[in-house]
Amino acid sequence: MIGSGGGPGQRAGYDWDVPRTTLVDRKATSEEVMSHAAALRQLTAGLGLSDPRLRGDGAVIVHSDETGYRAVTRLSAAASELVGTYVHVITDDVPGAADAREL
Repeated sequence: MIGSGGGPGQRAGYDWDVPRTTLVDRKATSEEVMSHAAALRQLTAGLGLSDPRLRGDGAVIVHSDETGYRAVTRLSAAASELVGTYVHVITDDVPGAADAREL
């Protein structure tokens, strides 16, 4: 059970199921994301997402026709690996997506 504390030889808490983050982890800047724009556009299309845009704070905005956020989560993971730091990705159905520019 998640968070049950585990048994002998297992770590207590959630740490084996939750990605590790530290205080030094940070979100990518818009400049860092933009420097990988071509590759990010390819990743976006490959995951069935469209219309990639970039917000001033470095968040990537995409359009998704699928329900849920599986492809968006995959894009965030792949983009983070590419850029070298966390890339926040959201869909365009939220108010925070309105001021994004083309990626």
